[in-house]
Amino acid sequence: MSREIRGDTDRFREGMELLAGGVRERAYQAAVLLAARGEEILLHGSAGEARLSSIFDISSLTKPLVASLFYILVQQGKLTPDGKVSEILPARSPDPAFQRITFLHLLSHTAGLPSYRHFYSELREAGEKEGRNLWGTAEGHDRIVDAVLSLSLESPPGTAWAYSDPGYILLGRAIEAASFTTLDRLLRKELAAPLGMRDTSYLPLSAVSECETGRLMSTGHSEERGTEKVGEVDDENAAAMGGVAGHAGIFSSAYDLYLFAREILRARRGGGRVLNRRSAGEMTARVPEPPGCPRTPGWDTPTSAEGGGSQAGSRFSVETIGHLGWTGCSLWIDLPREVTVVLLANRVYYGQDNERLKGLRPRIHDAVMEAAER
Repeated sequence: MSREIRGDTDRFREGMELLAGGVRERAYQAAVLLAARGEEILLHGSAGEARLSSIFDISSLTKPLVASLFYILVQQGKLTPDGKVSEILPARSPDPAFQRITFLHLLSHTAGLPSYRHFYSELREAGEKEGRNLWGTAEGHDRIVDAVLSLSLESPPGTAWAYSDPGYILLGRAIEAASFTTLDRLLRKELAAPLGMRDTSYLPLSAVSECETGRLMSTGHSEERGTEKVGEVDDENAAAMGGVAGHAGIFSSAYDLYLFAREILRARRGGGRVLNRRSAGEMTARVPEPPGCPRTPGWDTPTSAEGGGSQAGSRFSVETIGHLGWTGCSLWIDLPREVTVVLLANRVYYGQDNERLKGLRPRIHDAVMEAAER
């Protein structure tokens, strides 16, 4: 049924059977599931090629961690949520409204920036024209940031919400500028090391020993790079930027993400190690504008059944925050119940268009939450 499991196996049998079934159905090649209530881990199990300690490319789950780095800098007096992005990163956009974008807009996907753009293709084409390699270089990183700063907005800042990778590319670069260090170093110093998140980093091939590379789960073959992605970021824009970016690039384990969630919960009570109560409160509250926006600074919230249902399933409370990662990873935290569920999987191992996890993930969450409530 699974390679490893710790916890009450009878109580969480349905959830683990669903997890193992996902391997057989080729929803993913490897998966790890962890559930906790408060300080207690109730379940920690793996399926397929994964072990409990396996390290996954968490893709867009990078964003809540980067948002936490932003609020750590707020606590240090280096940035403010209502500060203008253009004061740190001069805009090149022909749209004058670009100057009004605040960091809160970037954090909550309300800046009016587009959802996605193939910056990596544009960078490769530019390199070919110039007869040199820009992919993965510092100059390539800066060119992609400049390309984001040159975009036209799809809506005025603060008037609509639309999920945006370019927004977090800017957020990551602004954090680097304000802290005078790179995101990978800042992540290690300010978040991962203080919280004991030993498996969490950018560029994991340089962070784990040679004998531990087997813990890194593959995200399949990249046609763009012509390689299998093991320890290399799946997202092509992040790869073109050198693997370190605000929107994607962090690798982590289920246990480490539990430690991160525990910090959020502790900080809300005033007992955080790196985040204070005010920061945690702001990060876990929906932004007031625009009306109906489901986003908090750094997090998503579950979609209602009327809105088509949520990947979180139907058993989390309305006061829940979470985030998905394109590769197949997710983290949900039920704030009043203090229940955390981490699901790490490599669905893209079977192709970027593999959607088998979409129907399975809510069922896994429902089974785990039902068991956790007993």
